[in-house]
Amino acid sequence: MRYLLIVDLTLAALGAAFTIAVGFVALVFVVYRDTSAKMAAGLPSVLTLTACFVALTVLAGAAGWLLRAKKPSHWAAQAVLAVSLPVLWQIVYANLRG
Repeated sequence: MRYLLIVDLTLAALGAAFTIAVGFVALVFVVYRDTSAKMAAGLPSVLTLTACFVALTVLAGAAGWLLRAKKPSHWAAQAVLAVSLPVLWQIVYANLRG
């Protein structure tokens, strides 16, 4: 169970780091969206990426917290995280591909 906790917390930290980085980019896009049509056109994609990384952070953090607290629902949280990872990957990949 310890290794599963490490994986959960690593995914949560990765999601948090990407959320901060892409969130800053989204903030810049919002501030300068009127200066360029490309910035305004790219804003929905950047916001979608930010939402995906927020979801990864929340899901992995919740799974890790439930596992660490030894709650009986930690397996359900692990299953939700396992199902959501490929879905989030597909959304991120589709947005980055254009």
